[in-house]
Order: sequence, then structure tokens, then C-alpha cells
Amino acid sequence: MVAERGDVPDLVPARMVNEFAYYPRLFFLEWVEARFADNDDTVEDRYRHRAVDAERGCAPLPDEGELRETRSLLFSSDTLGLVARVDIVEGGSEGAVRPIDVKRGRPPDNAERSWEPERVQLCVQGLLLREAGYRCDEGYLYFAESKERVRVPFADALVARTLELVGELRSVAVNDLPPPPLVASRKCPRRSLVGICLPDETNALASRSEIPPRRLLPRDQASRPLYVTEQGMVVGVRGGRVG
Repeated sequence: MVAERGDVPDLVPARMVNEFAYYPRLFFLEWVEARFADNDDTVEDRYRHRAVDAERGCAPLPDEGELRETRSLLFSSDTLGLVARVDIVEGGSEGAVRPIDVKRGRPPDNAERSWEPERVQLCVQGLLLREAGYRCDEGYLYFAESKERVRVPFADALVARTLELVGELRSVAVNDLPPPPLVASRKCPRRSLVGICLPDETNALASRSEIPPRRLLPRDQASRPLYVTEQGMVVGVRGGRVG
């Protein structure tokens, strides 16, 4: 469901909380204005999720039986105002469960071995499991490229930060205009919406930056094959150009 001006849907998807934590303007363009464009990263993401997107397994409520493992499970809560489709939910000891969120690539080389938007999205899933009556104290991020699991405890500080972001998200969503772009941010070049967001151009027109706009190229939706027909020819890429 898409938000309308002054009317934010009752349930916020966990993925949009991730987007907001990463870049509020990106969240606004995707969720409020319903604008989206694919690039290689988003296509790869869908490919990585093809196995966990298929619903499988049973998810009995805590008083109905034991949850062992289930995939692509949808949870929502009117109290929290959140909704999430959890890639995998595993049963643990003494009735505990843990969500597992599948990510592409490898874990970053930082203390938490993850980024805040990823931890916040996973925490939303944990909060929804708790709201459904399960005991859920931790979750895992599974990085598909390196086949590694990263444990994320649902500590009080992470829960508080997650709920804080949800509140900020709702405040931003009722505005008529998206938040301004970041200035010369390294987040921009690989984003699929860079051709819609136009961060450097927008900042230049608003006199928010004196830095010349970078050459940020959106993905060409009309992909075309390149044929090399002369024997012995060598094709290479230099400076973003084929030659």
C-alpha cells in the first residue's frame, strides 16, 4: 500500500525501515512516491532470495506447538504499526525462535559485522515475533556470497533505536516533499534510483553544494547486445566506455 499525502498507512514494511535508516530521501521516493528502478544489485537481490521467497514449513503459535523452521513467513502488528515477511524463522531451545534475514555479499569489516539499517530491519522482525507471542532475543543476518551468519542480539538499545526510526519515518512520510539529498555522498552512485533522485543536480540547483555534479549514470533499461564480428578483435572497457 502506498502512502498518500497526510495519510500514512497503518503498517510500515520492515524493508522501508531499513531504507529510512540508510537514506530518508530514498525511503520517501520508494514508499511515499512509489518510484522504483532496477539495477544489477536489485536484480541480484531477487535472485539470492528465490529460495527463501517460497513459503515452506509450519509456524504454530507458541501455545499450539513447536516451531522448527519456516520460510517466507508474513507477520504484522497493529500495535507496533509494522509488517514484515521474514525470510527464515528457526526454532531454538526452550521455545525461543530467531529470524534470519538473507543478504547478498559479505559482512562488513566493522565491530558489529553489519550495518545499522540491516540490524534495524532484523529487529523489526524480532519485535513482530515477540508481538505474536514467541520468545525472540536474537536474530541472524545470512550473507549469501560468503555463506556467513552474523548474530544480532535484540538489546534494549537496538529496540529503542528501531522504534525511534519508525516514529521519524512516519513524520517524514506526511511531508509534501522528500528530504534533501546528501551532499557528495558515496551512497549515491550504486543506488538504483540515482537517475530519479538526481542528488548532485538537486543540491546544485538549491545552492546546497558548490561541488560540480558527478557523472552518475542510471541503468540503461533498454539493454542491447554488442556484436563483434571481425576476427582477432579485442573488446575492453575503459572509463566506463566499451572500445
